[in-house]
Amino acid sequence: MYAKLINAKTHGKAAYTNTGSCAQTLNYLQHEAVGEGQEATFFNGDSDELSAAQLLHSIDCNVKGLRATEAKFYSLVLSPSEQELAHIGSDAGKLRDYTREVMRQYAQNFTLPGGRQISGQDLVWGAVLHQDRTHRGTDPEVVAGTAKAGTKRAGLQAHVHIIVSARDRQQQITLNPGGRRQRFDLMRWQAAAGRQFERQFGYEAQSHEKLRPKPIRPSDPARDAGRLQKIAERVVGINLLVPREQRLASERVQDIAVARAFDKTFYRMLSRVEERARDGRPIDNALQLLSTGQEQAPAPHRQAATALHAVQHLVRSTQADQSERTEHVAEKPCRRSAELDIEM
Repeated sequence: MYAKLINAKTHGKAAYTNTGSCAQTLNYLQHEAVGEGQEATFFNGDSDELSAAQLLHSIDCNVKGLRATEAKFYSLVLSPSEQELAHIGSDAGKLRDYTREVMRQYAQNFTLPGGRQISGQDLVWGAVLHQDRTHRGTDPEVVAGTAKAGTKRAGLQAHVHIIVSARDRQQQITLNPGGRRQRFDLMRWQAAAGRQFERQFGYEAQSHEKLRPKPIRPSDPARDAGRLQKIAERVVGINLLVPREQRLASERVQDIAVARAFDKTFYRMLSRVEERARDGRPIDNALQLLSTGQEQAPAPHRQAATALHAVQHLVRSTQADQSERTEHVAEKPCRRSAELDIEM
């Protein structure tokens, strides 16, 4: 069993965004189903027949508390092997039941502050079953010349696409499966999905069907030197945007990067510092954030200073844009169209 969290920036034919409506993702999933000669019928934890319009409404309306730049939904894929599909007769009903169990585990895999837990009922999600897959240019068959990219793969290829909201049903908790490992252990969920299939259907997985940890890449001094140089350049850019007392020392930031082995959390937190600096709301405890991936509340006097700086930044931005803006009272603001989606 292969359980996957789609990376919006790198997976598929083209990069897409999950910071807006899920409309284009749903359109893609419907289009693929029609191309397979089937009707795109979605399902969730409560229903086997969910329309695309119903799922669109449930996901797009479950975004209270999220900023414009934050993810509104995530895309998951459950891809059984041919042997696993053959074991259950590629039965759609069994795959739906299995998906519900995996999403229950998805909810339970979140570790929330204060020891809180959520259940599958707290999630807002929907899924669709696809029967076919096509060859990619990197497939061994394509490289060997025995198949062409874009043609259908032979054999049983059923798989499940899932769209799940980034907020719980009460819109009080942000659920990010790609965030800190302490909050959501992606590999633990992926391994649990494989064990669930074995347990639910009495199947004994082969070695190639089990999750294998990624090998640890040996340190490359030249590569690390390049990373440190790029980090120093980003720190220079941050320092140009913040008050003198909030500027960062490149050496300190580089030391943190090395201590964290240049992990994803460090780069995600560095991006957060950059974003807030651009928005005029810099983080007082940036080094703490970069070191631990967690943010501490600033002292009251620093909080007030940061708020004042943000107001000043907003005023300057408004004044700079004033001459270029023309308000049309009769016009209503319209929603931006969603961006191009990808093959998943």
